[in-house]
Amino acid sequence: MAMSNNQRTAAVFIGATALTGIAAAAYLAIAGMGDESVRLVLRVSGRVAFVVLLVVFAARPLQQLLKAPWTARLLRNRKLLGVAFAGIHTAHLGLILIRMNQLPDFGVSFDKNLPGMFVYAFIFAMLITSFDGPARALGKKPWKALHKVGLFFLVYAFTQSQMPQSFDQLELVNGLLIALAAVALVIRIAAFLANRKKQL
Repeated sequence: MAMSNNQRTAAVFIGATALTGIAAAAYLAIAGMGDESVRLVLRVSGRVAFVVLLVVFAARPLQQLLKAPWTARLLRNRKLLGVAFAGIHTAHLGLILIRMNQLPDFGVSFDKNLPGMFVYAFIFAMLITSFDGPARALGKKPWKALHKVGLFFLVYAFTQSQMPQSFDQLELVNGLLIALAAVALVIRIAAFLANRKKQL
């Protein structure tokens, strides 16, 4: 029996959260629960989630530009990839809470953590409205606005998080992620311009 949309959404979210949590727990069981180990797992989970987010960001414009079987498949699965992104970041939030518990000085303040609060507000708002009932209650136009604004905001926020304070502090992984974000943005701009050209 085929799963409903809500069942698939829930399964992907639970699976992504659990898989991330299990992988993090396995690493920490081997490396220990020291702050450096927790920080490493936080960095890795955040970067993996960012790559998934960029795939979601580029899925529709890639299909508009290429119209290939693999881009069509990517577009069909875009929502579930977004749900997987939310699952990874739910586990990521759990790791942040672990670090807060370990380090009394690592607290949450409204002024310092406001951008992060907005990030998680968008993640969970978009997740909740990926289920049929909340999506219907919100309405088609507000749903589209929420997911479009949320997607652009999240890509901007996560790209900013990869930016070092100075160029000499730039790590290879951060540079690659920033480059991927730039490529995804170029793809969206190219698809937008191609669509405008067709309408003229």
